[in-house]
Amino acid sequence: MQQDRIRVLQIIGDARLGGVSSCVMNYFKHADLSRFAFDFVTYSPSPFDGQVRATDGDAKIYHISPFQKNFLKGVSDLEKILKNNEYQIVHSHLGTLSAFTLPAAENAGVPVRICHAHSAFNKNSEHYMVKSFLRPMAADSATHLMACSKHAAQNTFLKRASEAVILPDAIDVNRFCSSEEQYIASREKLGLHGKAVLFVGRFAKQKNIPFLLDAFADAAGEDMTLVLVGGGEGESELRSRAEKLGIAEKVLFIPPADPAEWYKAADVFCLPSRYEGLGMVAVEAQAAGLKCILSENVPKEADVGGDCVFLPLKKELWAAELQKSCPHFYGGEQKVRDAGYDILREAHRLTDFYESALSGENQRK
Repeated sequence: MQQDRIRVLQIIGDARLGGVSSCVMNYFKHADLSRFAFDFVTYSPSPFDGQVRATDGDAKIYHISPFQKNFLKGVSDLEKILKNNEYQIVHSHLGTLSAFTLPAAENAGVPVRICHAHSAFNKNSEHYMVKSFLRPMAADSATHLMACSKHAAQNTFLKRASEAVILPDAIDVNRFCSSEEQYIASREKLGLHGKAVLFVGRFAKQKNIPFLLDAFADAAGEDMTLVLVGGGEGESELRSRAEKLGIAEKVLFIPPADPAEWYKAADVFCLPSRYEGLGMVAVEAQAAGLKCILSENVPKEADVGGDCVFLPLKKELWAAELQKSCPHFYGGEQKVRDAGYDILREAHRLTDFYESALSGENQRK
């Protein structure tokens, strides 16, 4: 690789969580690495490290103390990285926790400092008080603002939301698009039959999976299966809940994996989140042609095809919707592309932004 590349430090945090790391990795894989050198800061070793090295063997990966556990140690670790390297851009993907990362970058003289909001939060959020306290300071040291959606920008940056550049969490649409033939083949491969209800994501409080189990229990007929693709500390509690509801045999717990095959084999996708910045899994599901049932806490921006159903978190409404027919919307991938979520079309957006930022465009005065 060339030695005079523009050096960018991507601060990701917990790379195991999937959403943020997947977004950054998609842009990284499609970036012009002859012009840009991406290094990464995460909290611990993870499979993400291997993906980075496979993409650019010269990329550096640093692990720092999580800010949630010891922010002083985390800041100290980051300051050492910045002191020992010369970055032209620091891109913090930590939302409100950027209140810790960007002042360190400013003190190190980094000219372009980006605060990126990948999510939103409300009173139902974990660590709501901490996020609310940090929000006014999150972008104080930022030269530029970025967000995954208008909703995330408004939620995180408040009065400064209009300054934020919206960067779509673009995906490789070709991996998710499906057809009736692929649906049949995927179901046979995965051993699914009857109506398959799908959830993809972390087993975290934000995703509200206990609610989905309750609604599914009320809706489930003899030939219905709930597929939960993901993982997390709450899995044992979810298994116990499924047992108590009498639906354990109808619920499949799938470890973290590439969900593309599961999208293609499912009949309906559910995202009952308590809060979301966008809900990219819903976009992936639409690329596969699935009907999507989403909570009212998911931004309407996630409905790229115009066929999503948004419901309040009332169990009887979700149960009734799950019992309805679930037609596939094959061809939805084109709507996903037209909405700006195809990484093959959008990859240049991030690096174009970096170059314009370094030239002084759209910089906060």
